[in-house]
Amino acid sequence: MNKPKILGNERGGIAIMLMSLIAMLFCIIVFVVVLDYIMLYKDQNKLKNDLNRAVHAASLSIDEEQLSQGFYRLDTTTPGTRAQDMFYRYLRINMGLDNTNKALASSVIPENETVNISELLYVDWESKVLVNMHSTPTSCTLNTTTSKVTCAVTLNGGTSTQITRTINQTVIGPSVIAIINTYHKGVGPMANEPLLLPAVQEVYFRKR
Repeated sequence: MNKPKILGNERGGIAIMLMSLIAMLFCIIVFVVVLDYIMLYKDQNKLKNDLNRAVHAASLSIDEEQLSQGFYRLDTTTPGTRAQDMFYRYLRINMGLDNTNKALASSVIPENETVNISELLYVDWESKVLVNMHSTPTSCTLNTTTSKVTCAVTLNGGTSTQITRTINQTVIGPSVIAIINTYHKGVGPMANEPLLLPAVQEVYFRKR
């Protein structure tokens, strides 16, 4: 009786090799997608923290003359120390941007990519009005009865990458609201993924 030659039997070897290559390719694709999502989450989290710091810095720009008269307002008129100036200063420092809001080599944003300011507002609590600190028209509204601020910004409308961010928040005291947009630098399917990030910073106070 002839015994089967196990080591010398190469039937099905090509099929096994092809299946191995397909499995390896699948693993590589999954690895790239997972890595891309991790990078997207990390970059988005960092940019959100940087934006939060910028609106916080803006909210500290108190108008001392108004304060001396008993009004708690932010300074939006004194060059260099205005709320909007403080916002841009710390946004650029923390995100690694130049004076035109383009990313430097040290930024997590692709170099020379622009960070666009979609909304930059100051809620004047004393007068119950919105002060637009940006050059473009705002989509935000303020309900003077409930002190709720509502904003809606859409990026890449009508495309497969359309993204919308909304703010519906009741504010207490003077507040700074900002929404920025830019792109994520990825290595796979999330490359050039649009990012639209909102932030609200309230200044709490009590009148006596």
